[in-house]
Amino acid sequence: MNPKNAVSVVIPTIGRPSLRTAVESALGQTSPPVEVIVVVDADCEPDLPTSSAIRVLRTSGGVGPSLAKHLGIESASGNVVALLDDDDVWRRDKLEIQLSAAPPGDEWVMSSRFSVHIDGRDPVIGPRTLIGRNEPVAPYLFELRERQAFNMVQTSTLVFPRALTLAVPMSVAAGSVHDDPKWLIEVRRAYPDLPIVQVAEPLVDIVWTAASLSRSGVDRSRDLIDWGINELGAESKRVLGDYLLTSPVGSALGAGSPVGIARSAVAAARYGRPGRLAWASVAKSVLRLSWERARGLVSSARSSKKL
Repeated sequence: MNPKNAVSVVIPTIGRPSLRTAVESALGQTSPPVEVIVVVDADCEPDLPTSSAIRVLRTSGGVGPSLAKHLGIESASGNVVALLDDDDVWRRDKLEIQLSAAPPGDEWVMSSRFSVHIDGRDPVIGPRTLIGRNEPVAPYLFELRERQAFNMVQTSTLVFPRALTLAVPMSVAAGSVHDDPKWLIEVRRAYPDLPIVQVAEPLVDIVWTAASLSRSGVDRSRDLIDWGINELGAESKRVLGDYLLTSPVGSALGAGSPVGIARSAVAAARYGRPGRLAWASVAKSVLRLSWERARGLVSSARSSKKL
């Protein structure tokens, strides 16, 4: 660990009730940050603990997470930046462990495993397989290599030198449907040999409630397909095909849209070459949607009979 590392924590927020807990987890680190920058991207008064280390910035409102992070990083006084979502919580020794494992110099990205907590169930640890230090980002994130792999370089695990964002600012992902993956892909393109080091210990707790997992009601498959074609067109057909059968299909499934699922499958066959697991995932999604629709019809028929 470089003893000169001074960490600025950047937390973009829309004022979720969980913000206070997230900030407290940053302030309570065994290797404390020099500051916690809370970037408010909504018309709200954030609930925050009292600390001289906290600075609050405000965007013009609704600029999105990438530009909110960019604003926070631009104002940071530390030479190292750590990102934290306002609904996640750090383990107390997160920064200490990651900074101890960080390579020398100003060209590296640190991450870690994380624990996903879903409504009182046993936590799920991800990712199952860590990203290789010099592994291409897009194949790692979007190839469906194993079931329930949780192949993610999750936002709240990220720590990196502030100097890195001078060459590849967070704003490059502004408006992207996949903001942090987009930024990481651009970092890898700019620095092919830059090490991305994922610590094996789970250092972040992610809480997914029934509300966060519920259907959004909006089918964004068309936007996600466009993103895949535009951003992953230079990747292998396997990467593009697997992506088109997962993210867009997931959005369509969440909205209960068979048209969106079909649209995604057609795009995957046209532009990519998906693997077997990706096709199996689509088949499972179709069966799930069919089952839910059939169950809904049965329930409606029973209700009609009662009337």
